[in-house]
Amino acid sequence: MQPGEIILVQLDAGPRLVRVIEPVGNRLRLAIGRNREARLSQSRVIYETGVTAAGFEAVEDFGLQSESALSDLDLGEVWDVVCDDGDALTLSDIGELYLGQEPSAQQSVAILLYVLDDDLLFVRDGTHFIPRDRETVEAMTDRRQRQQQRTADADELTGAFRDGHLPESLTEFQSQVLGQIRDFVLHGDDYSRAGFVKRFLENAGVRGRDLQRAAFDKLVALEVVDADEHLDLGRNDIPTEFAEQALEEAGRTDQAQLLADRDRSDLTGLLTITIDDADTRDRDDALSVETIETGLYRIGIHITDAGALIDAGSALDVEADRRMSSLYLPEQTISMLPAAVSAGSGSLNPGESRAAVSVLVDMTEDGDVNTWNVVKSVIRSDHALSYQEADSAIQDSSHPLHAELHTLHRLARSLRAARDAGGALSLDRDELSVKVNSCGTISVRVVPRLAPARGLIEECMVLCNSLLARYCVENELPAPFRSQALPDMSDIISQVPEGPLRAFLMTRRLTAATVSVKPGRHGGLGVDAYTQATSPLRRYPDLLVQRQISHHLRESGTLYDEEAVTSVAHRADMQIRQISRIENNRRSYFFLKWLDSRRMNTVAENGDAVHQAFVLENAGRRSALLELSEWPFRTLAALPGSVSAGSEVTLRLHGVDLWRRTAQFTFEE
Repeated sequence: MQPGEIILVQLDAGPRLVRVIEPVGNRLRLAIGRNREARLSQSRVIYETGVTAAGFEAVEDFGLQSESALSDLDLGEVWDVVCDDGDALTLSDIGELYLGQEPSAQQSVAILLYVLDDDLLFVRDGTHFIPRDRETVEAMTDRRQRQQQRTADADELTGAFRDGHLPESLTEFQSQVLGQIRDFVLHGDDYSRAGFVKRFLENAGVRGRDLQRAAFDKLVALEVVDADEHLDLGRNDIPTEFAEQALEEAGRTDQAQLLADRDRSDLTGLLTITIDDADTRDRDDALSVETIETGLYRIGIHITDAGALIDAGSALDVEADRRMSSLYLPEQTISMLPAAVSAGSGSLNPGESRAAVSVLVDMTEDGDVNTWNVVKSVIRSDHALSYQEADSAIQDSSHPLHAELHTLHRLARSLRAARDAGGALSLDRDELSVKVNSCGTISVRVVPRLAPARGLIEECMVLCNSLLARYCVENELPAPFRSQALPDMSDIISQVPEGPLRAFLMTRRLTAATVSVKPGRHGGLGVDAYTQATSPLRRYPDLLVQRQISHHLRESGTLYDEEAVTSVAHRADMQIRQISRIENNRRSYFFLKWLDSRRMNTVAENGDAVHQAFVLENAGRRSALLELSEWPFRTLAALPGSVSAGSEVTLRLHGVDLWRRTAQFTFEE
């Protein structure tokens, strides 16, 4: 290698023609520009042209000649001739095959740059070049074409985001990108493709301090998602469709074999009534009452025998286990079981015979339980009432069901008094009911916890669950028992009047109930042992307990051991808490949307969007916690430090933030 020779070297930016000034040991002193020099290892030399140049201009001329030779260079025909042999070729070999003669230095550089720039056809191996086989070239070509198409699709979608409308027909790649943006909206930086999505959004002009929110708003504007899209379902992987096998099994469920079981007590002669919300379709409990003698009654609490209807370990059972609970949302119900079971073969629909597990309780007018029994049964519901209809029947002495429901109501009040005497905690906070119909209309109402029918059902279910817990204890059946230590509330009860503040303070002092296969007292309910088995169509732990009891009634054995029960109980505790949060969040979302709509209508009519609220907490520099007086809904607002907990204040609503599910209230003097 002589001083002045033009060579091709590998720089960080790629191959470049340079001029040798002088060799220095195993390195070269090079002129890499008009007034620039560099020292490089001789290992960085790609090709020695053998052409010398007096200065920078000569190197430039050489480069222009190489570029000219490169401009229309296509080695496809050369590769087609040699690829099947697979022999390594020199640069001269390729040049001679392409040109039909020995290539010049400029042509050799052009060929070399061609191969280095695109290794589709040839792979460099030192001073030789190996042709790729046809299969590899075809696969690489397909990949490149797909990548080019993806780039074009991405560019088109980027432009569409900027212009505010999507292409009329989306390609598969564009649909994937929209799905990835939606996943970023759900999971933020935790999403594995967050980096790609952020770059795409940046190029598309979507920016903001909260990029997840900005991305969601853009998807709404482009009509990719609805403005009321329930993001929590995706965030928490809540399944909305059933597995095909589970649906097939649900369609095959049949009561016939259960109803033919001669070991079941025939209770179809009892007048039985279901009481649920007006839109309930999964009726899993029914009540009956008989007068045995003056002052002595027999209450029947009948639970659909879903545990016997659904085989343990079946696809339907596995699906219910995976879901763990039905999810009740303002706009829809996502059931634990397919409708063929939850609203069909398993539901205590009026006029249809159903297998059940019945708890028959003989009790006095004062709520004292004399005897009780658990039996496998067959019942036939006579009436399906809503809570409102049941309330009317309790209060209207002319109603055909007044006698039965009024008796149940009296007995329920006695049961409640007995629990209160046993230390049960009485909070009785009203509930907020929010419904959204198929047209998107939101309806809001307050459901009083002390309404007669709701109190009746609550007491009967507490009684049933506590007796089934006793059944499990007495027969040594593993079950998920719920227990709760009850702290001393005497100071709160004596110092704080009944109302939202007392309920808040008492709830805050409570410790969460624990779940264990070891029974313990449930102080909050005032019972010695407690499990849950009254909602087997809606909650998987209830299904498990009922199946355990039903199996014992049938075979006097244990179906589930402690390990199996513990596994389900622990998973259920986490999943059902999660489901409860999702339900509460969704209820808050639609309530705030409804409240803001009322605000806008009020302001449009020159009214004041003001609300009364009880102060629950106002300490330090944090926003105060309040509960609206008209609706059992808690919110935050800044209050003067002089406003104490328990006060009722006036708040003005300025708007809501549905993304964060918050309301913008200010204090009115």
